[in-house]
Amino acid sequence: MFRGTELGHLVFVALLVGLGFAAVVGSELEQLTPLVLVVPAAFVGIAVALHLFLVITGFRGDQLLLPLALALTAIGLVFVERLGPPHLLLQQVTWALVAAGAFVATILLPRDLSVLSRYKYTWAIAGLALLASPLLPVIGREVNGARIWVGFGDLFSFQPAEAVKVVLPIFFAAYLEEHRELIATPPRRVGPIPIPPLPYLAPIVLMWALAMGVMILQKDLGATLIFFGIFLAMLYLATGRAAYSIAGVLMLVAGGYAASRLFDHVNARIVVWLAPFADELRFGAGYQLVQGLFALGNAGLLGAGLGNGMPERIPVVWSDFVFAAFTEEVGFVGALALLALYLIFVFRGMTIALRAPTPFLQLLAGGLSFALAFQTLVIVGGNAKLIPLTGVTLPFLSYGGSSLVTNFVIVALLLRVSDITMRVRGG
Repeated sequence: MFRGTELGHLVFVALLVGLGFAAVVGSELEQLTPLVLVVPAAFVGIAVALHLFLVITGFRGDQLLLPLALALTAIGLVFVERLGPPHLLLQQVTWALVAAGAFVATILLPRDLSVLSRYKYTWAIAGLALLASPLLPVIGREVNGARIWVGFGDLFSFQPAEAVKVVLPIFFAAYLEEHRELIATPPRRVGPIPIPPLPYLAPIVLMWALAMGVMILQKDLGATLIFFGIFLAMLYLATGRAAYSIAGVLMLVAGGYAASRLFDHVNARIVVWLAPFADELRFGAGYQLVQGLFALGNAGLLGAGLGNGMPERIPVVWSDFVFAAFTEEVGFVGALALLALYLIFVFRGMTIALRAPTPFLQLLAGGLSFALAFQTLVIVGGNAKLIPLTGVTLPFLSYGGSSLVTNFVIVALLLRVSDITMRVRGG
């Protein structure tokens, strides 16, 4: 099937990555050489290969999601070149190739997407195992104060929380599809809050307890916010009752406050967020956040220009603070354009969810779309000091293989749902 809209947008992706690399490398070198185009050409080759794969297989899904993901990834490659040590760019291009392979595999397998719902408790166990894996001895790794990494020697490491963004929405979608009627129309109420039967209330309490456990044991606020946020969003999508989500947010705030009073490492995160410029923090624990705020303050309307900012002041800028560095060099106009790309991506994902032919596919597409939206909100909010800084990455842009691979799996699953919808409805 000819995918002309998708192909047309890939031209824009090619221009974006080519001109971006030329601008960044041109600011560093006196003269441009053909070698500057090697990485952009390799990435464009990956993009064209994915497009041809969808055409050859007769795929009929959405034609905008893949170009959006590739455009965001292209911007990410430009800023990995701009911000990181030289070896990071080669690693990120390699991860882009791996992500493309994961995308292809997800498009092909399983042949019937609804089969995922039959193994919901398997997905739940897998998700919990992934969340707990950084706590294991030998393979667990603590980086920058958060124990969120799993590593095997010095050759390979990843963040299991990234895979949880795919695994747990599958479980939530299957579980909520099966029990949505009883949860949505409970027989009892406490004031305005509906109370479902105890067997169906238990998973809500369990999810809250697990979120608190992740925050306390792994010293990480990001995984907690994303994990519990996905659950509350999907609970609202399934039941249409805002009371559940409000109650969940109140439980999360209460649990976070109690943890900040009881555990020093949780309290330290809150203190840095509230007063990063304090004398005892601005050159210590709050240094990264302070420099990120200076970068945002230096951005202005149009920015300093690609290659003309000072992102090297921010520690680990290519991962945790890529949004602040991006904004400093392209200004708030560029930052709004970037956020608009994310907004369009989420809008397309939610549209796919609304049109999906079965409740399971609706909840799955909605949960995956919200996972990406909420992760973007959490990292942008952390960079701007709207919420405590977390260890999550900006989807597609930040350096990180596990994040990039997971996000392309999410894109593939959303495309699968849209393909099923078009075939069922004859669109």
